[in-house]
Amino acid sequence: MENIIINLIVWSFVAGVIIRIIPDKVKFVKETIALITSLILFISGLLLFGKRGYIPGDWFIYDNLSMIAFLGITVFGLLITIYSLSYMKNREFKNRYYAYILWTLSCGTGAVFSNHLILFAAFWGFLGVTLYLLVNLGGENASLSAKKTFIIVGGTDSFLLLGIGILWVLTGSFFIDEIHIVLKTGIAFAAFFCLLSASLAKAGAMPFHTWIPEISETAPVSILAFLPASLDKLLGIYFLARICLNLFNFHYGMWLLLRFIGAFTIVAAVMMALVQHNVKKLLSYHAVSQVGYMVLGIGSGNPVGIIGGLFHMVNNAIYKCGLFLGIGAVEEKTKTTELENLGGIGKLMPITFSAFLISSLAISGVPPLNGFFSKWMIYQGLFEGAKFDPNFSWALWIIAAMIGSALTLASFLKVIHSVFLGKKKEYKEEIKEASFSIVFPSVVLSLLCIIIGFGYRGFVSKFLSQIMPGSYNFSILGSSIILILIALLIGFISFVIVSSIKVRIVPNFVGGEEVKEEMDMSGTEFYRTIEEMGFFRKMYELAKNKIFDIYEIGKGIVFYFGKIFRYLHSGVLLTYLSWIMFGLIVLLFIFMKM
Repeated sequence: MENIIINLIVWSFVAGVIIRIIPDKVKFVKETIALITSLILFISGLLLFGKRGYIPGDWFIYDNLSMIAFLGITVFGLLITIYSLSYMKNREFKNRYYAYILWTLSCGTGAVFSNHLILFAAFWGFLGVTLYLLVNLGGENASLSAKKTFIIVGGTDSFLLLGIGILWVLTGSFFIDEIHIVLKTGIAFAAFFCLLSASLAKAGAMPFHTWIPEISETAPVSILAFLPASLDKLLGIYFLARICLNLFNFHYGMWLLLRFIGAFTIVAAVMMALVQHNVKKLLSYHAVSQVGYMVLGIGSGNPVGIIGGLFHMVNNAIYKCGLFLGIGAVEEKTKTTELENLGGIGKLMPITFSAFLISSLAISGVPPLNGFFSKWMIYQGLFEGAKFDPNFSWALWIIAAMIGSALTLASFLKVIHSVFLGKKKEYKEEIKEASFSIVFPSVVLSLLCIIIGFGYRGFVSKFLSQIMPGSYNFSILGSSIILILIALLIGFISFVIVSSIKVRIVPNFVGGEEVKEEMDMSGTEFYRTIEEMGFFRKMYELAKNKIFDIYEIGKGIVFYFGKIFRYLHSGVLLTYLSWIMFGLIVLLFIFMKM
C-alpha cells in the first residue's frame, strides 16, 4: 500500500514539473497531461475506496478517515481540471496553473496518508506554498491577498512545527498511531493549541478566516472552488479530526471550546455574507460559515455529532465547489459578479441556474438534499451531548446552528433573485449557456447533492461510521420528513397554478394620462435594514475597517514593537557597546548562580 501511495505522490508531482517546463507554444499538451494525471488519481481513489479498513504502515497509513479525504481530493481535482479546460483556455499562465494544481494534489495526497508528523508537516507546509502560488495568479492586485494568505497559513504552520516538537518531547515519537496524550498539563495544552491553530487556519475557521474573503476579490473562480471551497476544508477538518480522535484525549472544557468556535464562526460569517454585494465574496463568507458546522459537530464530543461534522465536510465540499463553479460560468459570460449588475440569467443559462439552485438549497439545509442530513446529525449530536451538559449550553449551540441555516437560506434567496430571476440587465455580449466542460462539473456536483441526500443512510453507515468505534443511533423521524416534503410540494403546486393563471394587464392612468412606471428591485437592497440597525451597523463598520482581522492585529503588534526596537538601533557605537556590556553582565550573573 505504501508503494502505491508513494507512486501517486511522485507521479502527480513529476507531471506538474513536466507541465511547468513545457513551452507555451506547445498547445494542448499541458491540459492533456493535467487531465490524465487527475483522472489516474481519481481512478486510484475509487479503487482504494473499496479497500475500507485499517492498513498499517511506517511512514504512511491508510484508514477510513484518510480514504474519505483522499477520494474527495481526487474527485475535486478531476472536476476542477475539466472545468479549467475552457475556463483557462485563453489565460497566459496556463502552464503554471496546471503545474500548481498537480503539485497541490500531490501534497494533499501525501498529507492525508502521512503517519509520520514530520512528513505530514512537510506536505502541509508545501500546500501553503502552492496556495500562495495559485492565489498569486489572480493578476496585479493578487499579490497583497496572496501575501496575507501566506502569512496567516504559513504562520500557523510554524505553530504546527512547534506543536509537533512538543509532542515528541512528551511521547518520544513522531508517529500518529503511537501518540495519544491526555490533556492535563500546560505543555500538553500548548501542543494542542499549536496544532489546532494550523487546522483552523487551513479550514478557514474564525479567527483565521480573513484570507478567504480577501482572495475572493482577485483569485480566479476555479482556484476558489478548488482550495477554500473544497480541498482546504477537507484537509483542515481532516487534521482537526486527527487531533481530536487520535492525538489527544479531551475533557469537557476542550469540547466546549470547539463548540464555541464552531457556533461563533457560523453566526458571524453568515451575518457578513448576508450584506455582501459581490457574489464571490458572499460565497467566501459562506465557505467560512460552513466550517463552523464541522467544528461544532466534532466539538459535540459524541459519535453522532462527530460523524455529522465529517459528513458535513464532504457535503460542504460538494455544494460549495458547485456554487463557485456555477457563478464562474456566469462571470465568464457577463464579465462581472456584482449583484447590482446581474439579473435575468436564469432563462439564458438554464442548466447553470438549475445546478446552482440545487447547490443553494443543499447549503441551506433544505431536505431531501445532502446538507440537511449532515446538519441534522450535528443537531442530534448536540442533543445527545445535552445529557452530559450541566449548564444547558447545548441549547445555545443548536440555536446558533439553526440561525445560521435560516440566514444562509435568506442569503441565497438574495443571490438567486439578483442573478437568475431578477430583471434582465443589458450585457455587452450575448448571453448563452456555458460550454460543456464548464457546465459538466456543476451538474455532477448538484446531482451528488441529490444522490447523497436520498442515500444518506447507506453513505454514513458504510463509509463514515467506521471512523468512530462503537455503536450509535441516528434517526430522522419519517413523519417530519413527510410533512416537510408535503409542504414543499403544496408550495410548488400553488406556485405553478398561480403562474398559469392569465390576468389582464392594463396601463396605469393618472388624471387620464398614461404613466409608464417600472421599479427594479436590486438584490443589493435585500436586508439593508439589518445592516443599518444600531448594533449591527457598528459591528459591520468595525469589520469593514478590519478591526477583527487577526492579520491586521498581528501586523499592528509587530509594527509597534518594531518602532520600539528601531529606537535602539541609533547607529551610535557607544550605545551598541553599552548593550553588549549589559548582556555580558547578565550572562555572568546567570553563570554565577549556576
